[in-house]
Amino acid sequence: MRTPRARTAAAACVLLALSASSAAANSGTGTGNIVVAPAVTTRDEPVTVTVHAASCRTGSASSPAFGETPLTPQADGAGGHATPAVARDVAPGSYDITVTCEDGRSVTRTAAFTVINGAVRGGDGPAPSEGTSTADLVIGGLMVASALIGGGVLWLRGEGREDRPAG
Repeated sequence: MRTPRARTAAAACVLLALSASSAAANSGTGTGNIVVAPAVTTRDEPVTVTVHAASCRTGSASSPAFGETPLTPQADGAGGHATPAVARDVAPGSYDITVTCEDGRSVTRTAAFTVINGAVRGGDGPAPSEGTSTADLVIGGLMVASALIGGGVLWLRGEGREDRPAG
């Protein structure tokens, strides 16, 4: 009886390990030696560009979304990285990244990341700096008014019940 359970547990562990490695591999986008994370971002947010090539520890990464930024060598010596911020006025859409290495070679990752309108990590509501809008005030006022009216109706109906004989 324990053999089927052990096989099921082993299969579950294998599937869990495969899904975890797949999730780690898909946390950013990458082609060849260029990895970008996050794959979807908003304006004025940083993206991390990592180049996995020993011959590309320094150089630059450039994109129409953030301009040109220098690469910093990784601690393990296996390449370079940069963390540029997406420009505030960039249009939504997919953007390429071109990395130029210290030896003069360049590689372009097409559609490396996507810029969207709105917030990625904070949900769909307004940013805290935007404050309360007129629509928020109107909706809140209508909710309070309907609660008062509904409470008043229930209270008046309750008054009439006390005078009725039990029956």
